[in-house]
Amino acid sequence: MPTQTQRILVIGASIAGPAVCYWLKRFGFEPTLIERNHTLRMGGYAIDIRGIAVDVAKQMGVYEDIVMSRTSIKSNAHINEKGETIHEELGETFGFREGDDVEIVRSELVQILMQSIKEIPCRFNCYTTKIEQKEECVYVEFNDGSTETFDLIIGADGLHSKTRKHCFADDEQAYNYLDSYISVFSAPNHWKLDQSSLFYEKDEKSIYIFSDHDPTESLIGLMFRAKSPYKNIKTREDKINCLQEVFQNFGWEIETVFKLLNQSNDLYFDSNTQVKMPSWSKQRVVLVGDSGYCASPLSGQGTSLALVGAYILAGELKLSQGNHIEAFEQYNRKLGPFVEANQALGARVSEFFMVKDEQSPEAIDQRNKDIMNRINLAANSISLPNYD
Repeated sequence: MPTQTQRILVIGASIAGPAVCYWLKRFGFEPTLIERNHTLRMGGYAIDIRGIAVDVAKQMGVYEDIVMSRTSIKSNAHINEKGETIHEELGETFGFREGDDVEIVRSELVQILMQSIKEIPCRFNCYTTKIEQKEECVYVEFNDGSTETFDLIIGADGLHSKTRKHCFADDEQAYNYLDSYISVFSAPNHWKLDQSSLFYEKDEKSIYIFSDHDPTESLIGLMFRAKSPYKNIKTREDKINCLQEVFQNFGWEIETVFKLLNQSNDLYFDSNTQVKMPSWSKQRVVLVGDSGYCASPLSGQGTSLALVGAYILAGELKLSQGNHIEAFEQYNRKLGPFVEANQALGARVSEFFMVKDEQSPEAIDQRNKDIMNRINLAANSISLPNYD
């Protein structure tokens, strides 16, 4: 337990933010959560909780709720340009999960995590306009003009973290672009999928479509190779134009995909990029999750990194009795190898997908085995400390 209750501002209500709030409260701290958006961001792609992160979810008491809301894709069909199935596999096999590993739509996991911290103050439509670190505290100004002081700040605001950009110098943070982009949007279930998915790939591009609990809805994911990141894609129209240009000669039913894309209202579009930092802390500010060590969506390990990172960060603060300097040093040291293993996984998986030529069933099976082996190693490359 801390020698005195410490007030900690947590920035970002996605996955890492609520998770670290849970552990901070459990370990005797006083967290406050803020979120820039006016409400929780709904929709989003399916995400995985694997390996040692499953143990964290169980210790939080949320694992059973996650299992109740998990995706239940029974099968995945690899198709050719004519829409013919060239290879079919179990949903769990295509998702690279085994044992207690579980997949869930991002927004559903966020709601479960938020429910676990319902007694913790959470302010929406709230963001910092000034962060000033002092010897004994951190002075914060908010967008509504109010000011407060906190003992510590935890940035959990994602790949494009404003906390990181504001509090860390340019030479203390770096992006590792993985030569590709990913886009996801929801759409009506045009292909009448029944707890199943389709995957089509060629010319270093791919389309993944699945429908799960709601038979009227589907999620469509697009990935493509790009040798360098785009500089001027900002608006929704920019993103749609980019996707239509990249996929214009892709074949199959791409025109139907374009029609559904234009009708969507929840388009996600971003590069597959990693965040690399020599340290995730600076004075009284520390980062957790994608804001400090994004492994890229292709790794499938972002959620697991966030859950494990939140647990170790809060646990080290408890162990050091609130001595943040000691706690942050141990957080960097203990989590570092886990981050390195999963970022290496993300870079390698990027090379496996978006192939140039249509894959044979044998090649698909071999790729799946290779990725599964690498995921198992990365997902279990850390032993959880015991902080209770």
